[in-house]
Amino acid sequence: MDLNAHINLGIIGAGRVTVERHIPSIRSLGHPKVSLLGVADALPGVAEKRAAELHIPYAFDDYRKLLALDEINAVSICTPTFTHAQIAIDSLKAGKHVYLEKPATLNEMEMHQVMEAAKESGKVFIVGSNGMLQSQMLMFKRMIDNNELGEVFNISITRASARSSNDVKRKTIGGDGISMESASHNVEWALYLLGDPKPVSVTGIGYYKYDNLSIPLELREHNEVDDCTLALIQFDNGSSFMYKAMRNAVAPAEYEVRVQGDKGLIQYDVNKCYKEKSDDCIRFFNQREDGHLVESRPLMKTGKTHAAMYAHFFDCIMEGKPSPISSGTRSVVVMKVLDALKLSMQNKGKQIILN
Repeated sequence: MDLNAHINLGIIGAGRVTVERHIPSIRSLGHPKVSLLGVADALPGVAEKRAAELHIPYAFDDYRKLLALDEINAVSICTPTFTHAQIAIDSLKAGKHVYLEKPATLNEMEMHQVMEAAKESGKVFIVGSNGMLQSQMLMFKRMIDNNELGEVFNISITRASARSSNDVKRKTIGGDGISMESASHNVEWALYLLGDPKPVSVTGIGYYKYDNLSIPLELREHNEVDDCTLALIQFDNGSSFMYKAMRNAVAPAEYEVRVQGDKGLIQYDVNKCYKEKSDDCIRFFNQREDGHLVESRPLMKTGKTHAAMYAHFFDCIMEGKPSPISSGTRSVVVMKVLDALKLSMQNKGKQIILN
């Protein structure tokens, strides 16, 4: 694409995340060659309402009408996960550059289908793993690559969200629970930080809040989704990723990332960064020769929105180059891991060996 050309963006899916995160992030860039031209949502009237509120020229109840607009040359897909594969494929076949929100697809097979469509289209395709291009994540990656932590042998992520007073029975269209919604982001973080080692096994167990644990998964109410996931992913280089996520927990909200090396530790409080908008959310620990731990913190401005990933998307389009960091290749591996995690949970924590 010509560096002087204009990007006319359409957004498919006009829910809360789109309105509260994606659109503000896009507009915060103030990119002179990017315009938000259209919005589509399957619920009648929603797109029209959002377009009026947010001053977007075009609104559609059918995303295919948005794709038919020649003026729109790029789309961001922010719909429920079970719709992602078909919309992404349709968008790529319509000649649009595609930003696909995570979880990218429901399984590895769908991800391969999307990747094939992206290859055939020749368009820029990005899986929008928010956080991967934040300044703090780039710093962590540099530290790991520069051996500042020594040999990194484990990444762990713990997250929990508290129950609300108006909590209702949790079901997700398409059946993707916390093991899909949250892990799709965090597995990719781990792969990225560790240098994309090959996953060799996945072990996981799940808890279903409204069911007795003694009821076999296959006998539970149709479409029930997991509210808690505990997982261990092991890699071919000996490193591992430990993951614990709880939704509707009787516990304080928590979201912490730890990167453990034999010479140092990174401790990152994601909630403090994103929800409290604080830059004081990172701690480094190193051990002196006398055995004492030394704690420090960086003096930096952390990223807190989707803006960095969108800036990367727009740059790739302008330069006519595929994304070197989020082209979807890693997402195939992520979906392979999540497929194995689902299988392990269904088999009461059986270790799943990957090819």
